[in-house]
Amino acid sequence: MMHLRFLFLVSGFIPLLTFGQLGGRAGYSFLNVPVAARQAAVGGINVSILDRDVAMGYANPALLNDSIHKNISFTYQPYFADIKKSTLFGAYKLKDDKGTLSAGLNYFNYGAINEIDASGNETGTVYHPNEFALVGGYARGLGPFSMGVNAKLVYSNIAAFNAAAFMIDFGALYKHPTQQLTVGLVAKNIGFNLKNYVKGDYVNLPMDLQLGATFKPEHMPLRLSVTAHHLYKFDFVYNDPAINVKVNLDGSVTPIETTFTDKLLRHFVIGGEFLFTKNFHARFGYNFMMRRELKLQDKSGAAGISWGFMLRVKKFDIGFTRAYYTIKGGTTFFTLGMNINEWIKK
Repeated sequence: MMHLRFLFLVSGFIPLLTFGQLGGRAGYSFLNVPVAARQAAVGGINVSILDRDVAMGYANPALLNDSIHKNISFTYQPYFADIKKSTLFGAYKLKDDKGTLSAGLNYFNYGAINEIDASGNETGTVYHPNEFALVGGYARGLGPFSMGVNAKLVYSNIAAFNAAAFMIDFGALYKHPTQQLTVGLVAKNIGFNLKNYVKGDYVNLPMDLQLGATFKPEHMPLRLSVTAHHLYKFDFVYNDPAINVKVNLDGSVTPIETTFTDKLLRHFVIGGEFLFTKNFHARFGYNFMMRRELKLQDKSGAAGISWGFMLRVKKFDIGFTRAYYTIKGGTTFFTLGMNINEWIKK
């Protein structure tokens, strides 16, 4: 009976996402950038890896669990140009199995930008745009299921304009009682604007509905994940009308249609982890949407591909990831994790 009530609660928030907006057509898009090395390494989107990683609670709050009690995770990402991103997350287990709390900061700094007038002349004004999200999470188990919620206060400052919003992530997780199988479901960034960049000009929120599964065969040091995103809309392809066309012999142009298979595959992300030892894991990922959207007309390079590793040195978990977005390269994630209890002398 408890399981039925759980499924009913989960299904209740799914229709809310029919009002979601696609990436690139919504504000606060920095919320969709991976916040830690592991998430970036397995393809950038994952809602089902259940482990001692407090940062995974940002992807799906239902992944908050007892094993991350007093864990801290810090990530630094030197992004493109002078953009830099930093995240910090921590968790605390409540007594008497009343659940797990988490708190964190996701911060984007876009560097210094000189103001230029319509003629291309610098005005002498320098802006330092930035965006951040303060995150508070909670999760609690219900038998083989767990449910979680993240509450986010989001702020964006771009030049002389700023905006703010309040958003919530609803997450659910199923853990198989005998096999190493987990299935996660999360509705992300549901909320409302507190302030718009321009009064009366509504900022669309980057909502999404994601479903994923992670499985580790009993006698294999390999953990595989498959995640689907943008489940509320089948066709979310963006075709640039200036590029995605075919020029005919008579000089006319015909739009290039996206195939059914292409539309379907863009919803999926594949990731994996080789668990060689408890102190060393290798990771990889393939994001179909990034591969298709970020490639050039004649070249794809390594766009959509990611790899990384976790190395435990003494009391630190060190995560490193390279995620590729263009043929020119990608970006690097550095994550440092630790448990406070291991540093306290008893």
